[in-house]
Amino acid sequence: MKEITVRSFAKINLSLDVGACDAQGYHEVDMIMQQLAFHDDVQLRFVRFPGGKKGDIGISVRTNRYYLPTDRRNLAWRAAELMIDRYGSSWESGRLEINILKRIPVAAGLAGGSGNGAAVIHGMNVMFGLKLTLGEICSLCEELGSDVPFSAVGQARGNKVFPTAVRRDSMAASCVRATGRGTVLEPLRGIDRSIVIAKPALSVSTAEVYRGIDNCDIPERPDNRRLARRLEENVVGDGRVYEDFINVLENYTLAAYPKVAELKERMERMHPEKALMSGSGPTVFAVFRRMEDAQKSCRILRKQGYEAYWTRTMK
Repeated sequence: MKEITVRSFAKINLSLDVGACDAQGYHEVDMIMQQLAFHDDVQLRFVRFPGGKKGDIGISVRTNRYYLPTDRRNLAWRAAELMIDRYGSSWESGRLEINILKRIPVAAGLAGGSGNGAAVIHGMNVMFGLKLTLGEICSLCEELGSDVPFSAVGQARGNKVFPTAVRRDSMAASCVRATGRGTVLEPLRGIDRSIVIAKPALSVSTAEVYRGIDNCDIPERPDNRRLARRLEENVVGDGRVYEDFINVLENYTLAAYPKVAELKERMERMHPEKALMSGSGPTVFAVFRRMEDAQKSCRILRKQGYEAYWTRTMK
């Protein structure tokens, strides 16, 4: 197969706790991430160059967002480069063309770029017949970033074009508990709910938030062991599961960026089951039992000037 389109899904953090820095300066995390149906489309196409030198493969990236880089600064490019360096020495000469149809907001705490990188790894595995296991795919994704392995296991659940062995792997999951640097994954049963995601017209630096959180008081932390157990027991209906929907990074971002705090307050007034910031922000999500309520809230937020979308969690 020399052409494939991969769905690259957004994620939200149902919880996020941060520990101390390790020897390399990375924070230990303990978080539960949930995949959404909201997605980008990542199309890969390989154009052969007959007569060229084996392993001589170029990369091009296009996107519908003019402000996104289309060189090595784009994680999709670096994912392709990694795969070519690792496996491409015997491939015929040509150019790998990557076309990304972006829907997921950029730099928003939704793992949009991470998902695009994982999609390229998955897509090239199929296109070039590498027959990599999901574990091998995740190991490659770890080299690209801490959110990329979760994107890979979530995409394994949501893309029917992938090999059966990948889709049915025990690690394929739309909800996981992630520990360490975020790359040690434990599959969980996710929530089945309608979701609104919204963001103000600003970006938040993840590095800034993680530096800032070290100097913040954190009055409340999630009990992720309890949350994981309640998700597995499927007790979403009685509301107890939301007791541990806590993101400690809110302690920095909401104080440093009042517009994010204002957005969260607006969403809480819409009476969702829960509203919470995702990742380091600035996106806030709200959980609704009924899709009609999610769609109504989304329309209101758009009228108020926010970038907002309604979607569902992935099962």
